[in-house]
Amino acid sequence: MVKALFDRLLVMLASIYVSRHLEHHCHGERCHVCHHIHRCLELISVCMEIVAAPFVIAIRCVFFKLVCVKIVPSGARTLVSQKVLLLN
Repeated sequence: MVKALFDRLLVMLASIYVSRHLEHHCHGERCHVCHHIHRCLELISVCMEIVAAPFVIAIRCVFFKLVCVKIVPSGARTLVSQKVLLLN
């Protein structure tokens, strides 16, 4: 539970950083603000993928019927299935 709260806090802080510095004065090719903005956007996308992945898997299983397990009961009764002790 603590990890989930920490993840939400990270996403919230990254979103705030991106929104506050999106219109910054860029210093050129090695701009540290641009670097931090890209890192924050990567963090947000990774966290969103982790949250969305179980839902995507569930939807794919429903639509493509990947979870289709059918147990066929065996009608033949054998000595082993009746737990008969077989001695030599």
